[in-house]
Amino acid sequence: MHTSGFRRRRGAMLLPSLLLLLAMPGASAATAAATSQQALHLLNRLGYGPAPGDVARVRAMGLAAYVDSQLAPPALEPRLAARLREYHEAGTPADEERLLRAIASPRQLEEVLSAFWQTWFGMRGVKEPDVRPHVFGRYATLRTILVQGGDTRSERAALGALLKQFVSAPSRALEHALWAAWTATGGDQRAVLRALFRSPEFLAPSQHGSMRKDDWRFVVSALRASSVAVQNAAPLVEALRRPMGTAGRAAFAQQLAQGRLALAIAPPRLHRYASSAPPVRAMAGSAAPQAGVAQPGPVLIEAPTPSAAAMAAAARSQPLDPGGLLELLYSSAFARY
Repeated sequence: MHTSGFRRRRGAMLLPSLLLLLAMPGASAATAAATSQQALHLLNRLGYGPAPGDVARVRAMGLAAYVDSQLAPPALEPRLAARLREYHEAGTPADEERLLRAIASPRQLEEVLSAFWQTWFGMRGVKEPDVRPHVFGRYATLRTILVQGGDTRSERAALGALLKQFVSAPSRALEHALWAAWTATGGDQRAVLRALFRSPEFLAPSQHGSMRKDDWRFVVSALRASSVAVQNAAPLVEALRRPMGTAGRAAFAQQLAQGRLALAIAPPRLHRYASSAPPVRAMAGSAAPQAGVAQPGPVLIEAPTPSAAAMAAAARSQPLDPGGLLELLYSSAFARY
């Protein structure tokens, strides 16, 4: 209790350093009109890259307004929420659900933080839906709920890792300023992140594209850029099963641009239900199929995947601008964020 009180008093004393940092030249960039590069930077770091139209939308909103919208994220679009419920009820692998959320959810920062804290706490046996409700709360609450058996690492270490998630080679001055915000607010993640995203260091042009995408981020950002509405994330899980390398990424880009990943086809999940009606079987030896009746009794009837719907969905796996998408995915700039 005394330690907690000391931290708050010390944080209050250090808070002016944070305010001074945010008042330095360039701090006003967070509230100024956004350039396309600044908007792209926010979309890349606070999420998994822009979908078509996102850069223009962030420019119109302004950087500060977009940051605030991600710190108090909008609700999921009803169709996406329904799709995620279907995934959950069907027992879809967690990797597929995570990919679908990262690609389609407007709550981009929430997805980035969920993945970060899951890695930090080593939560291999905990699904990410258990993380999301707490990523904007207090760190102590997050740790208490998510860690079993205790966590001996300090809160300062957690802040350092969080800072490196969003800033390349962060300065000690920025770390000190954010630690002041952390201690002054009792580890309130929304307050700490708001200070981070408005800092001149985070917004500096030298940060733009200064990190390299791993395979997972490359695939998710490619899908977000493609305009393809993903219904089936299983092909993406398969593509990520092994390290991609340069050749693997190029092959994936071609498959996506050519619409060969069947992402708009809902995964085949047979609907099974009990029935006491007798099954109907085709009888041999007749030009026209005749009904043969077996003994009545409970049976399981499986609904086949409709091929016509599958063919129509395959067409929807084609991006709107295949050539432009391929050029983008092949560029060296797209490999960075």
